[in-house]
Amino acid sequence: MNEDKITRLSRIFSFEKKIREAKNIVELRYIVTNELRTITPYVFAFVGQWIKNSKFKIETVSDIAIVERTSPTTTLIQKMMRQKIKELSYEVHAFTPDSKNLLPAKGEKPLPSNFLWVPCFSVQKGPEAALLLCREDNWTDEEIEYVKHLSATIGHALGSLTNHNTLMGVFKYLRNSFFQFFILLALIASMFIPVKLSTIGKMEIIPKEPNFINSPLNAVAQKMLIENNEEITINQSIILFEKTQLQNDYELSMQEQRIIETELLQAQQSSFNSSEDKAMLARLQGRIKLAKEKTIYQKLLLDKTTVFAPSNGIAVIKDKSLIIGKPFQIGETIMMIADPNKILVKIMVPVKDSITIKKEAKVNIYLDSDPLNVMKAKVIKYSYEPEMTSQNILAYRVTAKLIDENIYPRIGLRGSAKIFGDEVRLYFYLFRKPIIFLRQTFGF
Repeated sequence: MNEDKITRLSRIFSFEKKIREAKNIVELRYIVTNELRTITPYVFAFVGQWIKNSKFKIETVSDIAIVERTSPTTTLIQKMMRQKIKELSYEVHAFTPDSKNLLPAKGEKPLPSNFLWVPCFSVQKGPEAALLLCREDNWTDEEIEYVKHLSATIGHALGSLTNHNTLMGVFKYLRNSFFQFFILLALIASMFIPVKLSTIGKMEIIPKEPNFINSPLNAVAQKMLIENNEEITINQSIILFEKTQLQNDYELSMQEQRIIETELLQAQQSSFNSSEDKAMLARLQGRIKLAKEKTIYQKLLLDKTTVFAPSNGIAVIKDKSLIIGKPFQIGETIMMIADPNKILVKIMVPVKDSITIKKEAKVNIYLDSDPLNVMKAKVIKYSYEPEMTSQNILAYRVTAKLIDENIYPRIGLRGSAKIFGDEVRLYFYLFRKPIIFLRQTFGF
């Protein structure tokens, strides 16, 4: 035996040793595509798992860390190997494809013209992998015999690693046609599970039956004596209106009354001697009566410049700075006084998210200040016509009442509310919005 054969046999033994020591399939593929070159020279080596020809794909390429599957060269070789698998080519053999099929893509090197097809078999499990080698020189019978011997070693190693690869076993199990059918059937059946239709809207804690403080006269608000959320008591002064003009009118009416009273006194003294003064006496008595009524009226208006709280509660003021100096008309609302223990929940549901809401429908309240806890409520009334919100969103107003009457969140707190509607099937719950879009767009 000459020295070259001894060297080659030594390399074969070393290659087989590395194959046996491979810890996983990825490492084994790397050894096959790169270390086999020490036994028989080649330019490129391609390897992939032996599966159905239409699903076969190249897993490893020599001298490349990551396979570029969109590469024209990879696509060409993959097509060639799929054809060999389709032909059930189980023998190691050399072949030369048509030179027209080996034209390089732009920017890529041309492929060698001589190929060696190497199917790798496991005695227990059958074909495990497909290996394709290529170079410019022809393949000798001796090299083919060496590679044929090694293909059995590679197939056995792949079969052994596949047995212990749990992930690959699970993957194959998932690909089982019966399991896929079962999953599809379960998915279809789940579409008919009954669920509660629901919608979400912005909410705010509002007072129940508040006392609205309206302007008692046409005047300018001079001073607010309280702050927002301040606790107030009944008959406490809360607002002062500008009273300069009313004070002047009151004093003027008082002067007019005194003048008429003086004239009436003079007429009474002279009526004994003058018939003319006696006739004037009746007119002056009528004027004095009218002057007194005017004075009483002016005093009533003057007293109204100070507004007093009609009940106990807390003050609810939107913006104090916008009230001071503003001219109010009679009956115009300025603020309100609310009982902190009497509250409701106002919910604004956008028209695009509206559902059929019924009285006593369940509501989950999530405050922005306490988003981890939920408060239960129920619908007590709802509007039939939408209104524009401060965010310029057309929405329905829904009013709800907290079920737990011992919870009193602060008036003015905001958050979100989830309102539950009718019971529907899961497929309708998931595809309600697309169905609405199709109806509005295409009319079916």
